[in-house]
Parts: sequence; structure tokens; C-alpha cells
Amino acid sequence: MTRELRRHWRRLLAALVITAAVFVADYRTGAELSLSLLYLGPIAYAAWTVGRAAAVLVALCGVAGWLAAYFLNARFYSRPGILLWNGMMEAGVDLTVAWAVSRIKRGLNRERDLRTKLELAYRRLDREDERVGDIQRSLLPDRMPDLDGYAFAVHYATSARAGGDYYDFLPLRPHRLGVLVADASGHGSSAAVLMAITRVLVHDADGALESPDQLLDRLNQRLRPNLGPAQFVTAAFAVLDFATGRLEVARAGHEPPLVVRAGGEVVALDEGGGPPLGPFPDARFAMASARLAPGDAVLFYTDGLTEAASRDGELFGSARLTRVLADAAGQPADRIRDRLLSAVNDHAAGVALQDDLSFVIVRALEPRENGFTRGAQPID
Repeated sequence: MTRELRRHWRRLLAALVITAAVFVADYRTGAELSLSLLYLGPIAYAAWTVGRAAAVLVALCGVAGWLAAYFLNARFYSRPGILLWNGMMEAGVDLTVAWAVSRIKRGLNRERDLRTKLELAYRRLDREDERVGDIQRSLLPDRMPDLDGYAFAVHYATSARAGGDYYDFLPLRPHRLGVLVADASGHGSSAAVLMAITRVLVHDADGALESPDQLLDRLNQRLRPNLGPAQFVTAAFAVLDFATGRLEVARAGHEPPLVVRAGGEVVALDEGGGPPLGPFPDARFAMASARLAPGDAVLFYTDGLTEAASRDGELFGSARLTRVLADAAGQPADRIRDRLLSAVNDHAAGVALQDDLSFVIVRALEPRENGFTRGAQPID
């Protein structure tokens, strides 16, 4: 006999003992007190702790006890039909309680089992999302470019285990570096898969990487067959000539990069651009350009930065972003990153991210910093 079966037998025996005690009390009080409702206690106990069959058995024992107390006390009704009616009512109430309580317990058990299954399924999905997130992060650059005359800083955070933000550094011909920041639509694993597809297409673009508008045009054509309904990718791709500081940028439905001059001026490279990648086969992507002088920096970011919300729903916004950048002008790249994150965290005040938040900072060093010389070799 298993432990669970022994436990059920003990509980059934306890219910029967309580039923016997109620019978004794019903018999000894005679006709002066009605104790028939007390039979419902052991019935409910048996239904809850053992099951419906045990509750029905206790209910029948209760009806038998009620009838025995009636005859032993010789409290005969004026007509036999009254006894029949009362007996049927006693049996009906007892059996109804047995059925109802056992059904409630069975429903709660099913709900508990379902909740357990849902929790297990959620944990499995969470583990899968965590694995997807780990794979996704492994696709990002594992180190910053090592260029004389330039410093880099990045921040990458997803609102879920995995996300759709993507950044990359792409070494080109001598003295040129590609910088890409992209944002796949949606959240979680589906966005991460779309991000991975985008990365594969970028690294397979070959000569198109030399020109930002050509790269976005190629991505637009090659992404379309891989997109589901309402899916798209926004992107900003820049090519930096780190011998001259010239920056050429093309955008596809993405936030314009912000150039932070060493003197505090913040300029948005919002000229040209085009629609998001994927939905529009005939899209064209015009370019904007700027030159980074020593001490200048440029910020590439996804909309999770400006759309970070406070407790009352206020967005961080472009104006606040511009003020923070202006105040941080001329500072090292990692210091600009830290000030941005501090400002966003202060604004959010503990509110969780509703969207992925990523940005890349490229800063041209001043001559006094690290003794750089122009004309450095490209990254490996």
C-alpha cells in the first residue's frame, strides 16, 4: 500500500469516526435538538481530502445515522410520508454537498496542475529566450575598433531576454570604417531572428559596404523575402574616413545621428534618408555628410533611447537628449555614454524598458589625447 493510499484511508476513517460522533450526539439529544446539519462536516472533509466516492460513502452513513437516531428515539411523525420526505431531503442535501465539494476540489486541482504546467512552459520559454539572447549578443562585435585618433563607446540593452537592436563595426578599405546601427521591428525572439538575418546580409554585402546608400538599397532588396507581415528594419549606416574625419550617412526610417561639436553645438544629420527596410521595393536612400573635427563626437542610437518613459509616461525625448549631449560636449566617449545612461535612468526612475535601447558613440580625439596621428591603418 502506497503512502498516499494509506493517507486516504486514514482520512476516510477520521470522517467516519466524526460521523459516528454526530450520530451519538443526535441520538442522545433526542427530538429536542436537530443535529442533522452536523453530518455535512465529515462529508465535506471526506470530499476535500479523499474524493467523491469517499464523500458519498460518508453521506450515506450520515443518512443512516440520522434514520437510526430517529427510530431509536421513537420520534414518529404523524404520517409515514413525512419521514420519507425528510429522509429524501437529508440524503439529497448530504449527497449534493459531497458532489459539490468534491467537484470544487477537483476543479482546483486541475487549475493547480494547469498553473504548474504553465509555469514549466514559461520557464522553458524563458530559458529558450535566454539562449536566443546569448546567441544574439554573440553576433555583436566582441571589441571596439582600435583606431589611432578615435575612441568608441557602446551601450546595448534589450527590454526582454532577446531583442532586435543591432550595431556593428565594419572595416573597409584603408582609412575607412563602417558603423551600423539598426532596429528590427517587434520584441523578443522574433526581433532577434530578424536582427540575425540583417547581420548575415550586411556581412555578405561585399562592395556595397563602401557606400551607405548602396548598402541600404541592397539590404532593402534582400530583406523583403525574409520578412513576415508588418515586419521591417530601420537602420543608419555611416562610413567614416578616419584619415580626414569625413562622415557619410544614409538612413532607412531611423533616427538621425547627432554630431556633438566640441564647443557644445549638437547637429542632427537629418538630411536625406529613406523609409524602413523591407516594405518598399523602390525605396531610395539619400545621404548626409559631416566632418568630425578633433573633440567632436557622433551618436548613433535606436528609438529606445528617446522613448524611455518615466513613471507618469513622459518620454525621454529628443530635446532632453540634445541637452545632455550639449552638456557632455568635449568629454571622452565613455564619459558621454555614462552621462547619457545616468540621465535616462534618472528619468525612468526604475521603470522597466519598454523597448530595446542601444547606442554607439564615435569621438575624434584631440591632439593632446593619447598622442594620436592621422592616417592610421584600418582595424583588423
